[in-house]
Amino acid sequence: MDYSGFDVDDFIFDKAFTEWVRTGENDAFWQDLMQSQPLVSHKIEEAREIILAAASLPQAMLSAQEKQEILQNIHQRIEEEEVVEDQPVVLTVFRKMWWAAAAVIIVAGWLTWKGTGSHSKEVTYEKLVAAEVKSTELQESVNTAEKPLLVNLPDGSSVLLLKGGKLSFNKANFNNTRREVYLSGEAFFEVSKNPEKPFFVYANELVTKVLGTSFTIRAFNDSKNVEVVVKTGKVSVFTQRDPGKEDKMKDNKLEGLVLLPNQQIVLERSQMKLSKSGIERPELLTLPAQKLSFEFDDVPFAEVAATMERSYGVEIIFDKELLGKCRLTAYLSDEPLNDKIRMICDALSATSEVADKKIFIKANACK
Repeated sequence: MDYSGFDVDDFIFDKAFTEWVRTGENDAFWQDLMQSQPLVSHKIEEAREIILAAASLPQAMLSAQEKQEILQNIHQRIEEEEVVEDQPVVLTVFRKMWWAAAAVIIVAGWLTWKGTGSHSKEVTYEKLVAAEVKSTELQESVNTAEKPLLVNLPDGSSVLLLKGGKLSFNKANFNNTRREVYLSGEAFFEVSKNPEKPFFVYANELVTKVLGTSFTIRAFNDSKNVEVVVKTGKVSVFTQRDPGKEDKMKDNKLEGLVLLPNQQIVLERSQMKLSKSGIERPELLTLPAQKLSFEFDDVPFAEVAATMERSYGVEIIFDKELLGKCRLTAYLSDEPLNDKIRMICDALSATSEVADKKIFIKANACK
């Protein structure tokens, strides 16, 4: 579609444009368009402001009779504009009136988008969980401590849940067709790779889909934004209101707005606006597991164990005389903790057991 000749009213009635305003769909396309065509950019902004302003008005402000009168007035103004279209100054005035009329049409017909108030369709962790809970199978982890809480999921994925955070998943359904969790607060995910079973995080109005990578999500109920920052790999995000949501969830492809390492997405919840950007020093990547390197080149195992303990808040117990001076070469990145331990044990010909945040590593000797 060539938007170079579009005016404000053209954008208002363009389906692709209005879906972007409402859901953030194809945000990268519209952002690129505004950057590449500055003359069109201000028209896009004006059309967007009209749509958002109109959609924020409560339904009760217009009665059925008032809506009918407004629609009749719109038709009259259109006819008047056609009569004076050879008079540029007057035409400009009527075009502004037409834009206002377009906003009224939106108010009259689109208020199902936001219901009777700006918060009536707000999505929260409690609402998501309530819709999911049909049995006692839902398992929830809540972190009330200052230190991050390590949550190991049935598929081997690991989550570091920060203070005040909540994480839930349905034990009966998890890892069947797809892997789904619900988040409130901030958490760092390291997802076990399984392209055949996508991993979904539902955080307020945002859905994050991954096949196996590491990333951080911040989504508090009372926050104005939802944020996603990618450390490794790539993820895709889309909103709960995305008209193509079901199609995006059916396959194992990353569709929607795709993020790469050191990129972030911010969802402005009140306007349902998605903004993507690159960042050299992501503010959300502050935990040891997010900052420390897991590339070990001929490193004593005792040092490797210490790195794991600092990163995940676990205690690694091993025979220090037998394994303490064993040297290890391993290049680990976004693997979950359990996978990291397994790969380390393979390199040492060792075995491991996990109990109460303690990891016991046993081996007869260095490999």
